[in-house]
Amino acid sequence: MSSFLVWKHIGMDLLKGYSDDSGTEDAEQCVENDEESRSAVGSSKKTELNSGGHSAIDFFGLNDDCEEEPEEPPSKKTKEYKIGSKGSEVQVEVPDSDFWKNFTPPDDLQEYSGILKKNKDQHLHSLEGKRERVQSFQQNCAQQTKRRHFNERGIHEKISHSGAQGSSFRTCHSQKSPSTNVEHTQRQLFYIHSKISPHLTKTSNIQNRYPQKIEREVDDYKETVNRVVWNNPPYCHLFLSASMDGSVRIWNIWTQLSPCVQSLCVHKRAVKDAVWSQDGRHVLSCSYDKTAKWIDVDKGSVLSTFGQSSFVTSCKVHPSDPHLSITGGQNMIHCWDNRHSQSPCRTYTYKDSFGQVQDLLFSRDGDIFFSAGDEISRDTADRNIMAWDFRSTSAISNQIYQERYSCTRLKLHPTSGHFLAQSHGNYIALFSVNKPFKMNKAKRFEGHKLSGYSIGFDISPDGSLVLSGDSSGQVFCYNFQTGRIIKKIQTGLDVVMDVSFNPVLSSTTAVCGWNGKIQVLS
Repeated sequence: MSSFLVWKHIGMDLLKGYSDDSGTEDAEQCVENDEESRSAVGSSKKTELNSGGHSAIDFFGLNDDCEEEPEEPPSKKTKEYKIGSKGSEVQVEVPDSDFWKNFTPPDDLQEYSGILKKNKDQHLHSLEGKRERVQSFQQNCAQQTKRRHFNERGIHEKISHSGAQGSSFRTCHSQKSPSTNVEHTQRQLFYIHSKISPHLTKTSNIQNRYPQKIEREVDDYKETVNRVVWNNPPYCHLFLSASMDGSVRIWNIWTQLSPCVQSLCVHKRAVKDAVWSQDGRHVLSCSYDKTAKWIDVDKGSVLSTFGQSSFVTSCKVHPSDPHLSITGGQNMIHCWDNRHSQSPCRTYTYKDSFGQVQDLLFSRDGDIFFSAGDEISRDTADRNIMAWDFRSTSAISNQIYQERYSCTRLKLHPTSGHFLAQSHGNYIALFSVNKPFKMNKAKRFEGHKLSGYSIGFDISPDGSLVLSGDSSGQVFCYNFQTGRIIKKIQTGLDVVMDVSFNPVLSSTTAVCGWNGKIQVLS
């Protein structure tokens, strides 16, 4: 028997053993919802089977007549879904959409829905309130930041200069601009600067170094600058300058705006000297208009005016009593109380002439002060430097410095019991603060030239360095222990008139020149 016949008999046996139930189940699943289409498909299948001559053999049960079940009304139509589980099948009937048309939820469900809606509204209301509070907080922060920016940077300030005495002050505008609606605020002066604050907390002494480069230069002055003095901590980011144009200006070089933060034009003539008060918020200045003025720096107003009969060329504030100060004139020194400025409370005179006072210096306790005059005779040079008792107004000594040179500046050493004097003999002399105020002839700081100018000098806060100006535009750095020159710094100024060490920063120094320029070295 051929292989074709063998496979034919095997196929016939398999078809005979096929169960009719499975075909019926498949047919039932494939029944259409429309009655007309289902009957048309059934009749066509029967016709095909009969015409094919194979009606005797019905393998798939297509010739069996299926009983037609009556169709349910549309409202009761259901959709059947089979959900399979591990061991059985579960049929779930899902009602048609019309089933839910007249559905009414129970009362407790409606109440629960109302509660949910109410809670949702409350939650949305609370979120809205939080959003408003966050926006208000952000606006307040932005306003505070803008206000702090204005205070630190000094935006929208105006400086007015007039010839009347006491009327040339800065005018600050507090109205708001109609276009920008920004308040014009006064520039804040007295705060702890970020450059100064890290050094205020250091417990150990700062080792001072001599400056090496020019950090910044300003040339707003057209006249000679006589003095530059740094403020006391913690406001030592500010320094003042006294000029021959009659103004005292306050500077802050560590700002992106104009470094001149305040201009005090309260004198009619050149300002010879100016010093800070102990609190660092006031300035005492003296001028060739024969007056000395006690000035509130923040407001720019004159608190007290001290009038004299001669030029006022030097002034100092008492180290322990902030209300008392002394001023020097021609053959006369006055003590003033800024609470009663009509007349001096003390007057210091000598039987002989000691000339125009060039500088004054208090001892640490304030019981004694020293004066440097310009009176020089052909035979003797006494009365150049004199020691005075502050309370009794009597002269203690008049033979401290007996060389025939006048002294232009006096400085107290911060750590030792000495004071230094700048002499027109082109050196700085060293003296004892205690009686008999003896000069140390074995040590002097020489090498710089004065050439007749009133050139100043300064000592570092730790007392290790001495810096002096020079008539050739240089700054000479001396070692205090040895008296030798450490460094000569070229500034580019024509004449360095004064030098001032910053009391906190280790190497920062301010210098001023005859040509009106001011530099900060570091």
